[in-house]
Amino acid sequence: MLQAAPRHALRVDIRHLAPTDLSHIQRALPPEHPEAHVRRLADQRAGRVTYLIAWNGSRAIGHVLVRWGGTANPELLWLLSPRNQTPYIEALFVREAYRSLGVGTALLAAAEDLAAAGGHRKIGLAAAVENWRARDLYERLGYRDNDVGPFTSGWTYIDERGDEISESESCVYMTRPLNSGLRQPNALRVGCH
Repeated sequence: MLQAAPRHALRVDIRHLAPTDLSHIQRALPPEHPEAHVRRLADQRAGRVTYLIAWNGSRAIGHVLVRWGGTANPELLWLLSPRNQTPYIEALFVREAYRSLGVGTALLAAAEDLAAAGGHRKIGLAAAVENWRARDLYERLGYRDNDVGPFTSGWTYIDERGDEISESESCVYMTRPLNSGLRQPNALRVGCH
């Protein structure tokens, strides 16, 4: 049984995935595919992405990936301008015991702050049509449907038996304008290192 993290004791630090943290991340935040964290670290080293990890003390509790060249989803790329280089958020995840405590909001804010600091004027993400909870969060944070129509987002993962499973969902593309002034969520102490 999962226990909720105590709200009063929650301190969240957000920083780039460091090579020395990789083995801990692989145990604490099991990826959807065995090599996902390794691939994200390699992409970060190449400058294609920034992979942010949320920490509560020494425990990894969530992650988000910012893809600097825009989405890699072929169906969404077809709907957008081929020159679209809007930074794209993906792989937002928070451990179940830490959900609804502001960790996801803090991860999004850190991603947005990095994009704004890099001179970007907006940021985008895919929101599953059926996931109203996530869409409500994104809308509360200022994300709006970009009216490109629904598209399919597909992925594969390895299940507990070691079988590769393919899934997909219908999504909408949402964007948010970025301000040049950086902000921090009020409820959490967040540091991007």
